Amino acid sequence: MEKTRINLANPQELLEIPGLHQGDSDAIVRHRAAHGPIGDAAELRKILGSEAVTPMLLEHVDFQSAEATAAEAPGA
Repeated sequence: MEKTRINLANPQELLEIPGLHQGDSDAIVRHRAAHGPIGDAAELRKILGSEAVTPMLLEHVDFQSAEATAAEAPGA
């Protein structure tokens, strides 16, 4: 199963995560713009509310931040 990188996904990609709705997507985008990457499930629960962050949702989320991307290959 491919996970969605919650810190890099655009609003439409966030809506592909099972259980996320438009308001959730908007809240995630606003939070990232104001505070930077979302670090973990606890932070996501603070943004969306505990009841919205289900185990199924977390199975589809990768919290890796943009800074954790691989460096470009030499000459790229």
